[in-house]
Formats: sequence, structure tokens, C-alpha cells
Amino acid sequence: MHIVQIHHEKIPVKHYGGTERVIETLTRELISAGHKVTLMCYKGDYEIPGANLIDFSQMSKQEADSQFFNHIPSDADIIHYHVPCGQDGHPLNGLPYVCTLHGNEDNLDRIPKNTVCISADHAKRHGRKTFVYNGLMEKDIPFVDSPLDQRTYFSFLGKASLKRKGLHNAKEISKALKTPLHVGGGKGLSLFGVKYLGNVDNKQKYDLLGNSKGLLFPIEWEEPFGLVMIEAMFSGAPVFAFERGSVSEILGLEGHGNMFIKGKTCSELIQQISQYDFKNVDPKAIREYATRHFSGRKMMEGYLNVYEKLIAGDSI
Repeated sequence: MHIVQIHHEKIPVKHYGGTERVIETLTRELISAGHKVTLMCYKGDYEIPGANLIDFSQMSKQEADSQFFNHIPSDADIIHYHVPCGQDGHPLNGLPYVCTLHGNEDNLDRIPKNTVCISADHAKRHGRKTFVYNGLMEKDIPFVDSPLDQRTYFSFLGKASLKRKGLHNAKEISKALKTPLHVGGGKGLSLFGVKYLGNVDNKQKYDLLGNSKGLLFPIEWEEPFGLVMIEAMFSGAPVFAFERGSVSEILGLEGHGNMFIKGKTCSELIQQISQYDFKNVDPKAIREYATRHFSGRKMMEGYLNVYEKLIAGDSI
């Protein structure tokens, strides 16, 4: 199968870019499974072996949006958009298409028919049925096997300036639990137990997550997926989060268990984390949970199922 993926950003990227890393992962997994992939995007920081690149670097985003049809390979089987593509998906001579909705959309009338969401909650809120969980290449994420009770800080990762990311809540939680908080993705004065690391690259990010007692994810918005949650899991760290958007789903695919904590308020999380069994929760079990549900291969298999349905003329 020849899949054309379209995104108006650089792929791949060295530093943090959630959607870009998901597309890179899908591309690598499709190629490893014997499929042909053409990326139509801005040239990334390095090359993906085996991928055919159609570089948008000499175009504005508006030009790329209007001119990319002139560059679609003649042997393409399906177009996979990772950008808004209009109500009809810009059909090209009947070529099937699918569009992944990576964020939240207020105007449901703008969502194309062949849209895939990234969690069941995300799909339900957007009037869709089909979703495919994001995935990552677990072999790219270092695993830290040190006991949780020997780790000394909580982690927070996200654009700290965005209130919806909940840094103020993370500070409140860590302060109440008398545990330092290390923050990736923001700048500030490192005072009162809060250490700011600024923007972090992949190595720094996985050091931050994997060596922490847990990721604090007290968000204040309806999260479509929450890639940082599975990054923490693959690193061997638990997740302590507010029940917003996809959170309950992503953390509860095998029942409640004892690895993760979900709550509605800071006080609720503080109480539950204070009773968390840091001594006996195994980081290996956390990584294995992530591998079962959020591997790159699992994501690829989900999209292949969608591609095959659409190529066969079925609806999703």
C-alpha cells in the first residue's frame, strides 16, 4: 500500500512536537511493515529511512495547501491528512482519504466525513465513532528501572505558560506533599522546591520523566489524548492526573489497578498520592502497560484497518 501523509510542519523534529512525533512513528512503522510512505511536509531535522519526501520548504502554508494536489504520486492508494482538509477531504479523482483530528474542534460542521479521532472520549465529543490511539516507538524511549520510592521529585512537562496545562495545580500538589517539582517546557525562578529546566530535548525529557516519582498532569481542559502520559509510562513513571478529556480512558484500559491515580481536584490527588504504594508499584509493569496499548505498531495496525476499509469503499 502507498500512503501519502500530509502535514504543514517539519517532520521529523529533534525537539518536542507531539503530532510530528506521532506522524514520524506511524511512518517508520508502516515502512517496517513493507508499505510505501510519501511525506508531504516541511523538511525535518533529519531523514526517515525509506520515506519519500515532498518538501514544502519553498512554499508558505497557504501555497502548500492549495498546490499539494499537483504533487500527489500517481500510484498513491490513500491520502492521510494531519491538517484541516475541508468538509469533503479535497477528493482527487476518487482517491480515498482519511483525516486525523489531533486537537479539539468547536465547529463540528468543519469536520470531514472520514475523520479519525485519537481517543474514545475525543471521538464522542466530536460526533465520531472511529478513533486510533497515538503510539510511540518504545525502543526510542529509555526505561528507568529504579524503585519509585527512591526517586526524589515529581515531574511536569508541557508549555508552562498555558494555564490549561495546570502547572499551578502541579505546584500546589507537590508543595502539599513536600516533594520537589521539576518542570520541563517553561522558564521561571527555581524557588520553593520548583526547578525549571526550560525547553528540553528528547534526552532531557526522558531523564526528567523516567527519574521522577511520577508525572503530575492536573490539566484544566478536555485533553484529546495526552502524549506526555504515555511518554512517562514508557519511561517507567506513573501518572497522576485530573479526570479531563481522555485521561480516565488512557489510564484505565485495564481497570483501575494501582499504577495510576485519577482525581477531580488538587485535594483529591494530594490525598490519593499520599497513600500511593511507591514501594511496590513496579516501573516495568508501567512500561508493559504502555507497550500493550500505545506502541507504534499498535497505532499502525489501527490505521491500516482504517485505510483498508476506505480503500474498499466502506465507511468509518
